[in-house]
Order: sequence, then structure tokens, then C-alpha cells
Amino acid sequence: MQLNRQTDYALRVLIFLTLKSHDDLVKLDEISKKFNIVRNHLTKIIAKLAKLQYIITQRGNGGGIKVHPNALELNLFEIMSKFESSFKSIDCTGINCPIAGMCKLEAILAEASGAYTSVLQKYKLKDVLPSNNNEQRIIFKSLDLI
Repeated sequence: MQLNRQTDYALRVLIFLTLKSHDDLVKLDEISKKFNIVRNHLTKIIAKLAKLQYIITQRGNGGGIKVHPNALELNLFEIMSKFESSFKSIDCTGINCPIAGMCKLEAILAEASGAYTSVLQKYKLKDVLPSNNNEQRIIFKSLDLI
């Protein structure tokens, strides 16, 4: 299953913000540079994350964003479904296909998609974070957080 770019960036932003101190506000420009995301595109993603109350925003001088503490308890499917229009792999309706009615591909892919979403529902945002301090130090160093 291929995620759209908006979903990919939204997840990266949330993970990055959870790795930062929960008290520190992060500037959009910092995220834009670290992940090489066009600022205009990032602004739209940040606005949606804020509307969903996954992040906290503070405007003005000294402002920025940080992850909402409750966001750590969200399952990955819940987050991703806000940015993906569908998790359906293939749609055979509305096309003139000579093997329609004989082919079972759509049903098989629907089953696979169900398994995919089931796994995503098992894991929370906090589950994708490093589990030990050594892993955390390596990530922090690579992201210039320390």
C-alpha cells in the first residue's frame, strides 16, 4: 500500500515532534529544512494536524508547534485515515473490463487491505518511537536534536 505524500509528511511531523521536548515549540522552517518539505505544502499539513488537535500551535514571535500529549495514544490507522482518501487498492466498478465477474483480484486485494488496516489499528503513535535511550540518542544526533 502506497501512502500519499501528505500522509507520509504528517506522520513524519508527528514523530519528529514527539522526539522533541514536549515543552519546546518547533518552527515550521526547521521541519521544512530537516525533511526537505516545501514550506507551503507543510503549512497545509500543519493546519490539518492542528484542526484535528494532533498538535498545538502558537502564533506570533516565539511561536511554533508541538505535539498534543493525547496524540501519542492515537493508533496509526486513525491518523492515516484523516489524510488518505481510501485504503482500497483497486476499484473495478465503473470500468468496462472483459474479465469482470470472473476475476477475484478485487476481493483478494480487499482482504489484504483489511489486514493492512488491522495492523495499523494495533499500533499507536508512541509505538513507533525508539524504545531505549541508545536508539533515542542515535536518532537525536542524526536529527541535530542534541
